[in-house]
Amino acid sequence: MRPRFAAVEKSMRRGTGLALGLLFALDVSAARASAQHETVPPMQQSVPESKGIDKMFQWGVDVGVPIFLNVDRKIVKPGADLNFFAGLDIGYVTFSLGLGIMWAPVSVSDIFGAEPDAGRSPLTRLYVFPEIRFQLPNESLALPYLSGAFDANWWSLRETGISCGVWYCNATSIYRFTPGFTGKVGVALEIKRGIHIDVGTKYSLSGKGNFFFRTEWWLTPFVGVLVRR
Repeated sequence: MRPRFAAVEKSMRRGTGLALGLLFALDVSAARASAQHETVPPMQQSVPESKGIDKMFQWGVDVGVPIFLNVDRKIVKPGADLNFFAGLDIGYVTFSLGLGIMWAPVSVSDIFGAEPDAGRSPLTRLYVFPEIRFQLPNESLALPYLSGAFDANWWSLRETGISCGVWYCNATSIYRFTPGFTGKVGVALEIKRGIHIDVGTKYSLSGKGNFFFRTEWWLTPFVGVLVRR
């Protein structure tokens, strides 16, 4: 009887071990399921960040050669143009404001009716302009763009007036206003992070205003520096 009783006792121990192991496995599974379905407090939930428009500051300086298109080239020679602009760069569009000065040598003595010894004088243009630029940012070093600007122009050519103070009088140049427009096409080539060499062409026109007797057009190839920060 003792061998049989020992076998039964050994069988009962095995059954008890299996039952305990099964209960432990079920308890672990239930704990994992509870952890997976546990609600995350609102403060710990990740909220996707809203990505706004990348904004930068853009400014540049250009030097160009204005060539008038509807004049006698013997009278009006190619000149020089210098301008500065700065504005807000939001990626594909830039809004900026600029100012500049332009000269074009005029052979006054070759104008019909002028005195033969009149010589040569500079046609001077002072201007300010709001500009909108459409550009194409990409992974390459080239940034192509197209822009348009309204020009507020003040022109002067050998016209002077007398301005007097308390003790003396001076002859000063007189500038006359004309409205205008400039379209620009170009490409900025990055040479260092945020710094570009700017190359392109401007096409400008000026209305009659208080200076010209007709609309004038000129073309200005230019080179400059463009900075985007």
